[in-house]
Amino acid sequence: MNARDLARRSFATAASVGLLLFAASWSAGRDLVPSPERPGGSGDDPIRRPKDLTGMSIKCPRVRAVSSADTAEEGATGYLFARDPWMAWARGREMFLREFSAADGAFGEAGKLGGQVLEDQATKMMNRDHVSSCAMCHNVPFRDAGAGVTIQKNSGSGRNTTHAFGAGLQETLGWQLRLKILERGDINRDGWIGKGEADRVRAIVDNLPAAVGGERVSVDFGTFGDLDGNGKPDLNPVCFIHYVDHEGKRISWARGLGEPGVAGYTFEVQLFGWGHRKGAVAPTLRAFSANAFDMHAGLQAYDPILSEEPNGDSLAHVSLAGMPQFISGRTRDRGVVKDDRGVSREDPDRDGVLEEITSGDLDLIEWYQLNHPSPAEKERTAQRERGRRLITTAGCTSCHVPDWHLEAGDPGNPDYTRRYLGDRRFFDMPVAWNPETARLEGRIERRDPAARAAFTIRGVYSDFAHHDLGPAFHQMQYDGSVLKKFRTAPLWGAGSTAPYGHDGASLDLDDVIRRHGGEAAASTQFYAALPEGDREAVLAFLRGLVLYGVDTIPCDVNADGRIEPHFQVAGMDTGLERCNPEWLFRIPGRIEGMVLNPDGVRVQSFALTNVEEAYGGRLKWLRDDDGDGFPDARFATPGK
Repeated sequence: MNARDLARRSFATAASVGLLLFAASWSAGRDLVPSPERPGGSGDDPIRRPKDLTGMSIKCPRVRAVSSADTAEEGATGYLFARDPWMAWARGREMFLREFSAADGAFGEAGKLGGQVLEDQATKMMNRDHVSSCAMCHNVPFRDAGAGVTIQKNSGSGRNTTHAFGAGLQETLGWQLRLKILERGDINRDGWIGKGEADRVRAIVDNLPAAVGGERVSVDFGTFGDLDGNGKPDLNPVCFIHYVDHEGKRISWARGLGEPGVAGYTFEVQLFGWGHRKGAVAPTLRAFSANAFDMHAGLQAYDPILSEEPNGDSLAHVSLAGMPQFISGRTRDRGVVKDDRGVSREDPDRDGVLEEITSGDLDLIEWYQLNHPSPAEKERTAQRERGRRLITTAGCTSCHVPDWHLEAGDPGNPDYTRRYLGDRRFFDMPVAWNPETARLEGRIERRDPAARAAFTIRGVYSDFAHHDLGPAFHQMQYDGSVLKKFRTAPLWGAGSTAPYGHDGASLDLDDVIRRHGGEAAASTQFYAALPEGDREAVLAFLRGLVLYGVDTIPCDVNADGRIEPHFQVAGMDTGLERCNPEWLFRIPGRIEGMVLNPDGVRVQSFALTNVEEAYGGRLKWLRDDDGDGFPDARFATPGK
């Protein structure tokens, strides 16, 4: 490919994931500001090159990522996914941890009210631009996409921040649930559910097939018709409805089955977020991230993958990570107006910074969350085993469904409702209790994303449906409307994620259990009537469902069946073997080693001596010699 062809391809409007979707920002005369990265080691001048001998800080200056499915484009996201997936994962984690500045476009509408309107059609559900990184809220444990604080959203009583451990498995399950529900309701297989087609059919989905062991639960997601006469399908609110015409094309303004031209509907399954009357928050990690960047940091994404609807049927494009997207996730920057280079000039927050988040940036943070490991369980003692049996006896697992099975990918199935995605991750990291060492330990299991293998998700404990748990869980919104149904919180990680409830109002597990009423009243009464020892067993079981530091927990990285106390990487002793992604780069990070600290004491420095080489700083679409935050290859005149 010559330079002229590449330039023409680069600046064209992106019509598919095979096109390059470039980052761009345009702020004439904008001064560069000092960066928050700490790449330096013990011998560096800390004024010129800030140091961090723990090696845990972000090391690379921000360079807008370039999205391309072409694996020959060095440094673009498709290249990284295929040839250096751990480096792509680490750069995605940087997107999660990075504290963005005004120079990046953060806080363009700070203090303004924003988001969807509530039931009065005027009151905004939250305020904009109040954090500068994802990790400001999702930070337990630190440096992971963990649980966190309670934030102002929808109501003065707040919303609790959930963790993203195992998020990629949940996302894939959401697509599978959508297909399995459609399998029951779309009887004529035309891609949507017509009025009268399956009115009294119940949308029941089994969590496990017959060949997979485990506790079996049939989850009822409602009925397809409008039996209660409110003009909307009687499906569980986890199903976000899109009304369509006789050709299955989305009618953007329709809000009910009785609207003119509405012949039926399709839907998406929104697994992320606690929920509100219009659904949850998002069906995919990409959409969730793009919305969060905009709402919480003032960074708008220009992303044709989310914002284009090629067939008019509510589906957008498929991301490079293999997840079908929905038009509900479209970004505010639609790229309607571009300059002659293809750069979107929309700038929704009018702060002078264009394309603040790129398609490539979203590729990376989606890749990180897709492959984020699942939570763990501590030692299953006799007490905890009794507690596990009791939650089934109490009926808790009818909603807190323990396990789900992902079917193998089958994109060519003639029945579209069987076109499952399979497991799209490039690695799994099961973490389990080792009685010999009396600690949690992990092991890396490498996977082939292209294989789209089947996978059973163990210990998630959620049906992902929305339920009414009684008045103690009802939430009055800012406008006075009352929400009564919320998504079943997955219990994995519950021992590490206080406070509890959608509003974070319960400070311990016993309190949140006793708070359950409504659909869970019988289970709560069972728990309250248990002898104290049995209640403690239930609590002990839940406390043993934990999160952990992904890059600090002891871990068998090289699949040799043991965890080395002196793990060798690039000829250096890095200490206890662990899942530090830098050890797994195509060019592994090389640590500085033993040095004298300012107190004259010898310590081991984990600062890298080959940051630029390991992180691909010389690759074409990551190279930024002029330090303006954009790949030098992006513009004809670098630094402009």
